[in-house]
Amino acid sequence: MAKKTITAEQIKKQKFWKRHVEDCRKSGSTQVEYCRRHNLSAKSMTYWRRKFRQKASISFVPLLVKPEAQNTSGNSSALVLSKDGYRIEIQEDFNPTVLGQVLRTLREL
Repeated sequence: MAKKTITAEQIKKQKFWKRHVEDCRKSGSTQVEYCRRHNLSAKSMTYWRRKFRQKASISFVPLLVKPEAQNTSGNSSALVLSKDGYRIEIQEDFNPTVLGQVLRTLREL
């Protein structure tokens, strides 16, 4: 099977939409609002978001895993979050930076 060559125009178009997809995500507004503000087609935005999501490779965030401390009081102070097959347990002394990295990684998946 022959490789498909990408033209300079196609690369330019990909960069254009990549920037808008990322800016839309960071903006905090809905896709429709963002597209209206920037005079873009919402259908095209959806197409490119899916295209970039399919191409995205899975990245791993290094986490420091400490052995679980013995809980002598018998009380569990963990908050457990479960969604779409993922389970996150958050202890009282959690690291908010690491939690943010985990949540961003899961969102990208």
